[in-house]
Amino acid sequence: MSLEPDAPAERGGHAVLLDGVVGIRIRRLQSLFGSHWQNWFRARSLAVTPVQGGVLLLIRRYPGLSQIALARRLRIEPPTLIQTLSPLIKHKLVERDRAADDGRVYELRLTRAGLEAAALVETSLPLHEADLLRFLSVEERQAFLELLDKAIAGAEAAIEGQEKAE
Repeated sequence: MSLEPDAPAERGGHAVLLDGVVGIRIRRLQSLFGSHWQNWFRARSLAVTPVQGGVLLLIRRYPGLSQIALARRLRIEPPTLIQTLSPLIKHKLVERDRAADDGRVYELRLTRAGLEAAALVETSLPLHEADLLRFLSVEERQAFLELLDKAIAGAEAAIEGQEKAE
């Protein structure tokens, strides 16, 4: 008896791992998205992760946003945010300064290079996403985004329910 699994099912010429298991498909899409993102932006001389790109866009939209407020918006723990911010600060895309009214709070701003990087991310995103989602029609893409938002809301509610139960 072999321990090798049978070949995965195929759909549209692509392997489907554990058919019906949502989490694996979401993780696979996330992995593909991240790989495509890295290749896309490296070709444009910008080495940032998808999360870092989003952080650049948020800081550009809300200059002076505190680290705590940014962590809350992203729904991540402050130490996780520091891991994301550190390379952006090191590469002089983001600067953080103590708030004038509360020295315990760090405010975030983009440097000139950070503003340029954020502009590149923003202008490139539609092309990057169109390339990644090329097999979806305009209507399917809109439905996909709506379903993602609905799934995210459900997942957040489930986690909030777990946290309240603890």
